Amino acid sequence: MAASQCMRQAKRHYWRTQLDNFSDSKDIFKAIKWNRTEGTFPTPPLKDGNRVHTTANAKAELLVKTLLQKAACTEDVPVNCNNPEATLPFPDVTTGEAHQAIFQAKSSTPGQDEIPNAVLKKAWPALGSHISALYKHCATTGWHPTPFRQALLVALPKPGKKDYSSPRSYRLIALLSTLGKGLERLMARRLAWIAIRHKILHPQQFGALPCRSATDLAAALVHDIEEAWARGLSASMLTLDVKGAFDAVLSGRLIQRLQSQGWPSTVLHWVLSFTQDRTAAIRLDGHQSPTFAVPAGLPQGSPVSPILFMLYVEPIFRIGPMIAHRGRFGYADDICQLVISKSLEENTTRLQSIATDLIEWGQREGLTFDLAKTELQHFARGWKRNNPTCSIQTPEGTVEIKPPQLNEATRWLGIWFDRKLKFRIHTQTLAAKAKLAANGIQALANTVRGVKAPLLRQATIACVVSVLCYGAEAWWPGRRRLRQDLSGRQKLISNGVGAQLACLDRVLRSALLGTLPVYRTTRTAILHRESAIPPVELLLDQRRRSLAIRIHQLDIQHPLHLRVTHQPNRYISTRLLRAADPKNFHLIEQVDPLLTSPWDSNLEPKERPTTTPKAQAREEFQKWLDFIPPLSMVVYTDGSKGKEGTAAGAGWAGYWGTSKTKIFSGHAKLPNHEVFDAEARAALLGLQAALKDPKTQHSTNIYICLDNLEAVQQLQSQPKGSSQSIFMNFQEAARAWPQRPRAPGIQSGTVQVKWVPGHTGIEGNEEADKEAKMGCYAPLELPPPPASLAAAKRAAQRVHWQCFAQFWAEKASKRYKDLGIGIEKRPPELQLPRAALGRLLAARSGHGDFAEYHERFKHDDALLTCSCGRRKEPSHFYFCREDRKAVAHPWGQQPVADILTKKTGFTAYADLRRGHWGLGFHLHVRGRWWLGRWCCGWVIWVAHSLFIWLFQFSEFSGFH
Repeated sequence: MAASQCMRQAKRHYWRTQLDNFSDSKDIFKAIKWNRTEGTFPTPPLKDGNRVHTTANAKAELLVKTLLQKAACTEDVPVNCNNPEATLPFPDVTTGEAHQAIFQAKSSTPGQDEIPNAVLKKAWPALGSHISALYKHCATTGWHPTPFRQALLVALPKPGKKDYSSPRSYRLIALLSTLGKGLERLMARRLAWIAIRHKILHPQQFGALPCRSATDLAAALVHDIEEAWARGLSASMLTLDVKGAFDAVLSGRLIQRLQSQGWPSTVLHWVLSFTQDRTAAIRLDGHQSPTFAVPAGLPQGSPVSPILFMLYVEPIFRIGPMIAHRGRFGYADDICQLVISKSLEENTTRLQSIATDLIEWGQREGLTFDLAKTELQHFARGWKRNNPTCSIQTPEGTVEIKPPQLNEATRWLGIWFDRKLKFRIHTQTLAAKAKLAANGIQALANTVRGVKAPLLRQATIACVVSVLCYGAEAWWPGRRRLRQDLSGRQKLISNGVGAQLACLDRVLRSALLGTLPVYRTTRTAILHRESAIPPVELLLDQRRRSLAIRIHQLDIQHPLHLRVTHQPNRYISTRLLRAADPKNFHLIEQVDPLLTSPWDSNLEPKERPTTTPKAQAREEFQKWLDFIPPLSMVVYTDGSKGKEGTAAGAGWAGYWGTSKTKIFSGHAKLPNHEVFDAEARAALLGLQAALKDPKTQHSTNIYICLDNLEAVQQLQSQPKGSSQSIFMNFQEAARAWPQRPRAPGIQSGTVQVKWVPGHTGIEGNEEADKEAKMGCYAPLELPPPPASLAAAKRAAQRVHWQCFAQFWAEKASKRYKDLGIGIEKRPPELQLPRAALGRLLAARSGHGDFAEYHERFKHDDALLTCSCGRRKEPSHFYFCREDRKAVAHPWGQQPVADILTKKTGFTAYADLRRGHWGLGFHLHVRGRWWLGRWCCGWVIWVAHSLFIWLFQFSEFSGFH
């Protein structure tokens, strides 16, 4: 009995030490899983009909037979990789592509060669040229090396399955060579870009594609349903799942599909080499099976498998009439068909016809749909309670698909769709899932010990907030919306989301109670302020603002961009349109994410000259300036932004050759722009001013010098982000410069971009800086340019924190208002030790071991006075006579308010508590503070000695 008790104490001491020493986010994320772990157990016996397989080899054979060798290879077609009618581009692989394929990959489990991706990154300086040559040769010749086709399969159980004795409850993940996955990643990136840019895939076919997420597809679906309601129509949704998915792909039919889509022969040869002659072995329960051949299918775990599967099933989105294409959505193997008509009965009739066409196509192509996973959901407003079923004809007979009950929902892409799009079941499901993570956070700390508050705050944002806000872009309508009444006036009406918000807020409060060392009775508003995590409503509103800005970063073929910019009826209002505000859509710049092809972008990192000391950089620039051709123009540009206001300024100054004679200068005001955007605009305006100058015809080169390194790189490469059009206009003007007419005897030159060290006394740079500052306050030129993407993002963040500050102003307690404590994005007090932070927050909130607190909650057995004889108050620590005996003037001249609100005050408070008074502060109720310190020290010494003796005894006796 004594031994087991000592072991429990030793374990408790060990885990507490582990938690107290956490300093990295990886540690905290790993610890949160402790509360949800189910242990590691062997795979249960697998059933094949009435036969039960118990040995590792038998279970591995059954998994291979069921999951990998089920494809009807006899239905495959002959292979022909020649395609003289190819229309799609596929240039040679560049070094930059190979570099990105290795360096942008996350850490992944290596295959049979056991070479992790981190080794390839470290060895890139020595092996980079060889890897690039290998990838280029493989793409050119259409060959995927044999070692890259050898996989080690791991059987992972699918979550949420009821019967894990069925082989179909597992998913075989292929562990492949990381070097081979680099090549597959390179090919996947090319295939995805070409498929979107050249419209090979349907606009509503998603999965492993750039700028296309599951929530985007769900948002488009919700928009279409609400648009149908606005027109007085009803909608119905039928979800289908391709059975087997990757494992059902036949190589011959895949090559035939790619050939019809216009892919060149090199791509066809490489895909054929990738899919054929694959081998694998299964690792199950610590046992590895013999190597076997994989006759068909795409390996799950390969970066190129998703895009190849999407190209394989691309005809699904072209089947049937055009009206059915708009309502067809797909994410990988999950298909959704939405139909709209005047009645639900007519919808089911249309769905029956569409489903029959899809099943017949699947039979011809060797694909089947899992009708056991097929679901039907109707969407209708009003009091009508009809809920018709859908009968689908299959070769085996008629299958009746029943919709859920009126108060139930259907899950698709992780979002639960109910009949009236209230999403109550969705929020309840999210809350239940996030509650598990919140419980894990609470288990890691209390009010005096545990993981540091900043780490728990990071875990709360990553593991709780992200779950609670999942799919908000699709389902969150805002608390209120504007509606026009009969008189034409706009008024706010409720969206009826109070119950959903309350459900989510309860879980977030639970997580915040674990994050902060506070009493459970602490007010919710205080929890939000002290953790700097806003309420759920503000977090969801921020997701809506982010969606509105993100639509400006989508290509014109994206479903969300199409729905916002091509809305024929301006009186229709949906969640998507209210978030995106189509009327003011043109006020923010549009960025094309697919402007740069994978082989055109310069992906290798450049040397950053900012590591050079400023004095040395200035000297090097002056030397460069002295040796430029005399018949040249040097244009210095700069951007600036005042501390107040949203306008930025662009400035430029032009000089002739090495004579340092200023020939022109200027500035411009840029409302709703950031400094980076001003740098780009200044470079363009400076170049345009140089081209208009009379000395242009006598100049060879034009040098654009600016001190923003990121802008320098964007001016010379393919821009992707904010001010994209400005960078493109600059590059177009630079390309036209060599063809400009010049005076006789003047040779043609180029436009070159040069980085100049800023604020180092270089005359031209200082002059451009003055012009930029003048531009911030210059009169506005009409019409003003659209707001930049960076400025729009910053404005959204500013509105978010303003709403948080308004919430705090309305909900703050009187004690906090009296102390003048406002909202901070990163509260510095979170860095305090947990025990000190707990005492500080208790003194701020009044929720702690105080007389007023105990009287308020009727704690009859609580001691209301300190050992010094005074009543326990939140500010008693400042006046306690017993504490002042230890340190005569512990606080100096700082008042109580400064101790509780200012960084210097509560830091000194934490240091004194940790240094002089320590544990004695907690023993005031039992005796004098020095007696408390002596007792605690004696108890710790005895416990430590006992633990050492027990540890030595356990080693001697072999007891563990």
